[in-house]
Amino acid sequence: MALSRSHAKKVKPPQLHVNLNARAAPTVPNPFLNQSPASMNSRPLLDYLASNPRDPSRESQYANAAGTDRIPARSIRSIPETPGGTRQPDPLQNYTLRPEDMVNVKRLGEGSAGTVSKVKHIPTGFIMARKHVRCDPNPEFQRLLERELKTLDRCHSPWIVTFYGAYMDGDELAICMEYCEGGSMEAVYKHVAQKGQSIPEMVLGKISEAVLNGLVYLHKMHHVIHRDLKPSNIVITMEGNVKLCDFGVSGDLVNSLAETFVGTSYYMAPERIQGGKYPVQSDVWSLGLTMVEIAQMKNPFPSNLAPFELLIYIVNQPVPSLPEDEPWSPEFRDFLGQCFIKDFTKRPTPEQILEHPFIVKSSKLTKEEVDMQSWIRGVWDYQEPASEQDVSRAT
Repeated sequence: MALSRSHAKKVKPPQLHVNLNARAAPTVPNPFLNQSPASMNSRPLLDYLASNPRDPSRESQYANAAGTDRIPARSIRSIPETPGGTRQPDPLQNYTLRPEDMVNVKRLGEGSAGTVSKVKHIPTGFIMARKHVRCDPNPEFQRLLERELKTLDRCHSPWIVTFYGAYMDGDELAICMEYCEGGSMEAVYKHVAQKGQSIPEMVLGKISEAVLNGLVYLHKMHHVIHRDLKPSNIVITMEGNVKLCDFGVSGDLVNSLAETFVGTSYYMAPERIQGGKYPVQSDVWSLGLTMVEIAQMKNPFPSNLAPFELLIYIVNQPVPSLPEDEPWSPEFRDFLGQCFIKDFTKRPTPEQILEHPFIVKSSKLTKEEVDMQSWIRGVWDYQEPASEQDVSRAT
């Protein structure tokens, strides 16, 4: 669903206030509601975030616990960790992110969550993906936005896209993230299908392994459930690193406020459709559907179902499965079967299913056995450019 920019009454972005020692944000006057977008700048939102430093004590083995730097004023900064635990250099260390310092390179996508573009930071030449999210004075929106921005800033994991910063751009919040030029897994499998090829099971294992590591990181380190896991929210770099994105502001936040299933109903677990609580096992169901779709390079459900009919189908009909005449291993089939246990109390959590033989086998494969970098570059016929060249097919 495209994001409509035609509004009878223009919504003014709220000032965000959070009490870090309370469960809910306090109700306070909102000075933004009496200002026009042209008169606003990013100071209030970013000053709030600047006052809340990253808590490295909760990063465990996933991040560098020695880092205690505060977030610079008017700038949100989140620097990724390498798999070995060493913090990467910050290309934007001495800069404040501002709208006037960004130039659009390419529109990557548009939907209910906002627009996503590939942008260049003019002072440094650094390339990022920028998502615009329309702000709303709805208190629930403010609460979720505040929570998710804090989570984004504190995420330091090789399995999560890096958050570089955020700023107000008119009446929208601009969120700057890592640009993964290999594209989304949805774009990847569609391109593979167009070439008349297939995706090897060993590659599917590495994708599943990375996604599960990302889910475990989000849940254990930040108490976050992804809630919007699907092929378009799994991206890959040209180095072959698979990462999760859109686990907060751009996905579940918008869906929660709109109270709509459109666009994500394919991947919903039965317990969510039936109105129950959203347990961490729901992400495992969504992972199963995602992997069946990537393996078959098409959605596993009948395409002629209306959204409401699809919800009934997911709850009442047999779970998706791979065709028996296709050469998938028993381990992969059983892995999917575990993902598709309809009773979520019997379905494994992400941490538990990491111990499944299919994932354990994948984790033992060396780079020589499964070279993800060579694979993704082969998908896009990628050649190392002498100068920057956009090879992304991100949706």
